[in-house]
Amino acid sequence: MRRTNQIGALLAISSTIIWSGNFIVSRYAIHLAGPVSIAFFRWITATICLFPFAFQNLKAEWPIIKENKLYFFLMGLIGFAVYNTLIYTAGHYATAINMALFGSTVNPIVAALLGAWLVNEKLQWKNITGIFLCIIGTLYLLTKGDIHNIVSLQFGKGDLWMIGAGICFGSYNVFVKKKPVGISNKGFLLCLFIIGAILLLPGALYEMNYVQPVIYDTHLLWVVLYIGIGNSTISYLIWNNAIQKIGAGKASLFLTLGPILSSFEAVLFLNEKVNQAQIISGIIIITGIVINTWPTKQTNG
Repeated sequence: MRRTNQIGALLAISSTIIWSGNFIVSRYAIHLAGPVSIAFFRWITATICLFPFAFQNLKAEWPIIKENKLYFFLMGLIGFAVYNTLIYTAGHYATAINMALFGSTVNPIVAALLGAWLVNEKLQWKNITGIFLCIIGTLYLLTKGDIHNIVSLQFGKGDLWMIGAGICFGSYNVFVKKKPVGISNKGFLLCLFIIGAILLLPGALYEMNYVQPVIYDTHLLWVVLYIGIGNSTISYLIWNNAIQKIGAGKASLFLTLGPILSSFEAVLFLNEKVNQAQIISGIIIITGIVINTWPTKQTNG
């Protein structure tokens, strides 16, 4: 049990590190293409990348997919098409740190509550304490360490888009546990990648022609490769493994590291400075994660 928790935590951390760059890319790519187009490019690239490795799985598991077509449609819609479109829309209005902040605050709450309700993931005192500390840590970051700033807090368009994205991804994390028996991780992801790309195609074509034309250059190429291969294929494979090992609620809590990681990435790539509030909030959030994922002692007899 202890080793399973450790491996699950390592997988969740790895996914979070890869995903944290998505918020930086979201801000970077706002002038290259519209949010629906970026999301479409992401999932069509991920589909092409994973197809050679997962096609046989998808073919063998197709009867199971057909029997559960509503489940796969909703997972592809909420967890892939809508979730990512909301993120890339938020990139037009919010900073990368705020995007990570709101997404990672809402997600573990939704995942923990839905997990306890729908898949019988028990909420123990350590889970509640961990979530509480993560919320305190993100609020500390948002208010810059001054409690008086709570009174003047205002939610912008980007913040609201990210709250919606957090709800979508928290729901996805829970319903991954409801994955039909007999479906491999590779077949599962390839199916959802395809569904996500198909659902986004009409909106992407409309956006490209009537809302925001795509700027095809090397900058866009690198962005698409990063979000299509690293952020999608690699990260989703190891994320789903993390959920299977430690549960949706615990795994989702690691996403609260997003604001901290995004802050360091902003320093590295945008030459921003890390302030005291970010350091203290990071300590609070990491403490919450450790408490939440600490293995429960098994009693004999």
